[in-house]
Amino acid sequence: MTARAAVVAPRGLRRWLAAWLCLGCLLAGSAMAHGFNRAAELQRYRAWLKDFTQDMDTLSATRRPVSAEQLDAMFARTVVPGSRAAGFIRGAFTQRVADGAYFPQYGPRPVFMGVLESAIPAGQGGIYPETEAALQGQDLAVWYMHVDVGDMANTYLLSPENFTPYRLPPAGTLERKAYPFLLMESREGALRLGGVSSELWGLIAYLHNAAN
Repeated sequence: MTARAAVVAPRGLRRWLAAWLCLGCLLAGSAMAHGFNRAAELQRYRAWLKDFTQDMDTLSATRRPVSAEQLDAMFARTVVPGSRAAGFIRGAFTQRVADGAYFPQYGPRPVFMGVLESAIPAGQGGIYPETEAALQGQDLAVWYMHVDVGDMANTYLLSPENFTPYRLPPAGTLERKAYPFLLMESREGALRLGGVSSELWGLIAYLHNAAN
């Protein structure tokens, strides 16, 4: 199965995920009432994703090693410099060379971008409680993301090792091993990525490995 096929969801799983999402909404209450307007945030997310895709294209088209500073500048409008997301980009989509620079590599890009394209903001979990001193002060918000993916995700989502169980937490509450999420910075109406949760990255890695 191709990587693209791995992120195309059939109707059955879509109904299953939608049912879980609706149940989570009923249990958690309205996220909109807590200042998270899903329709408005979806528009902002789509605008961010368009720019982020362009930045990823720029990275992929680069034919020479770039410094950490150049890499940060390349993603300045879509990724928080010095954040977990900046480190994630380096680790997943570049290879560090002998002089300390970074050379682009494709990595799991098809699955990663396919998952982001299918994702819909489902709720917010408050400000991420950062514990690493070097990353504190970034004020990144937890964005729970409803991901519409294919049958290959069933095993991952239903496994008690990954989600305990899969559910949308109450609005404003961070719960681990409950729902995939991103960390987002919001300034002057624009978004920047601050982190990719292990819950979301685990799903991406699972789909990527299953497709290869």
